[in-house]
Amino acid sequence: MINLNSYLHQFGLNHFKRIVYQNASQYKHCCILDSCQLNTGKYDGKYELLAAFGAEKIIQNLTDLDNYQNDWLFGILSYDLKNEFEDLTSSNTSIIETPNLLFFVPKIIIGIDKKNKATLIKGEISKDFWNPKNLDSSCQIEQSNQTTKKRDYIQNVKKIIDLIKQGEVYELNYCIANTYNYHKFSPINFQLNLINHSPVPMAAYFKNNTVHLCGASMERFLTKNDQTLISQPIKGTIKKSTDLQEDQKLIHELQNSIKERAENIMIVDLVRNDLNRICLTDSVKVTELCEIYSYLQVHQMISSIEGILKKDTPISDILHATFPMGSMTGAPKISAMKQIDRLEEFRRGWYSGSVGYISPNGDFDFNVVIRSLLCDTLKKQINYCAGGAITIDSNPEKEWDEIKLKTQAINEVLRNSTSYA
Repeated sequence: MINLNSYLHQFGLNHFKRIVYQNASQYKHCCILDSCQLNTGKYDGKYELLAAFGAEKIIQNLTDLDNYQNDWLFGILSYDLKNEFEDLTSSNTSIIETPNLLFFVPKIIIGIDKKNKATLIKGEISKDFWNPKNLDSSCQIEQSNQTTKKRDYIQNVKKIIDLIKQGEVYELNYCIANTYNYHKFSPINFQLNLINHSPVPMAAYFKNNTVHLCGASMERFLTKNDQTLISQPIKGTIKKSTDLQEDQKLIHELQNSIKERAENIMIVDLVRNDLNRICLTDSVKVTELCEIYSYLQVHQMISSIEGILKKDTPISDILHATFPMGSMTGAPKISAMKQIDRLEEFRRGWYSGSVGYISPNGDFDFNVVIRSLLCDTLKKQINYCAGGAITIDSNPEKEWDEIKLKTQAINEVLRNSTSYA
């Protein structure tokens, strides 16, 4: 058996990761969580890489999720799980069909901690695992795509501002979708190119048979460490400049934006309210407010909220209280979700859901599915979405520009690797 640490130190972290990603093609179920050698600040994750292959057992409902203990679980939550938590429905159709909840108990788990120590956490790996796989990297998609046009987007933003004035909501996260059919596309190669182009600390690749999620998220939905719950919502985005002086001006602009700070603080209040439903009285506190985190493509405004979980609270109750995350709904949450279903023309599915793991001791870490692409290799279709928080101070033109900024990395990776049919 190959010694993982020796292999890692001999060939390097990037080669090790590439081999891990390439092996996803061998399994029907796979999840790879990648920190891209970045951290999430004060609350850094435990792993640089955590990869799970194969399924010993599949879990697709909350009751079984509550009852399953003493083993690792990797899984994904759809935004539409909201309909199981609240008196909500969705009349829109899915672009790519995805289950509301899917967890699997892996056959193989590989971990790399923050000190670059590699461990085979579970299972056995054959020597063939370490052989480079010849994956078809060619990409050919159809030029025409289905997406919301700018004029329709701006019209809907104006409708949302009217709803805010009427008191229906005071912030709403409105999203649009981009959908292409393709002739050739490799989800694994796309994921590798995406995180190379836009490295982030909560990247996730998830595979369920023919449906793949390729994600470059920097946002943490919720993590549990012993009895402490931590959420780190993002609200506030600005481009990054290669000119140092201009970049400092952009950071200052974001840090001092009244609109962006108002968006962030509204969601902080919502998250505090969510956590108070399941945490000990007076334990919920804001430990970071409107801090600026910088990534290769953008600067983001992030806050951190933590609380002490009540003893013996099942995972279903935790999710019921906190999911979907407020950064992807708006506030008040239920009113915002009702309006989202009226304004958006598609079911979000895995977009604005969450990917993560639950360890045998009950600790967990879940991201927010943003800056991500969904691929159905059976339908030969790809889809990616983007959105932003609309408030009473929103400028529709600027909100459209922010949508373009948030899809920039995905668009550039697609453009650089695609020949059009």
